[in-house]
Amino acid sequence: MKCEEVYQWLQAYLDTEVTAEEERMVEKHIRGCPACRRRLVELAQTINQLERSEELTPRQDFTRKLWERLQQERTIQKRG
Repeated sequence: MKCEEVYQWLQAYLDTEVTAEEERMVEKHIRGCPACRRRLVELAQTINQLERSEELTPRQDFTRKLWERLQQERTIQKRG
């Protein structure tokens, strides 16, 4: 498994929404890859913080800026 593939599976892995085989593949890669292991820890910490935080009210322009950023990411991916 490559880092890009593992990164796409991390959320499902943390949510235990992967098959036993997928779980083994992710864990095998993470044992040998410090960068993906770090990403997993960071994602788990972020999720933990979000779950413990109070409900936040986004700024008025949040949705517009989010859609703009998503469009930028799509454009970058199409070029890549």
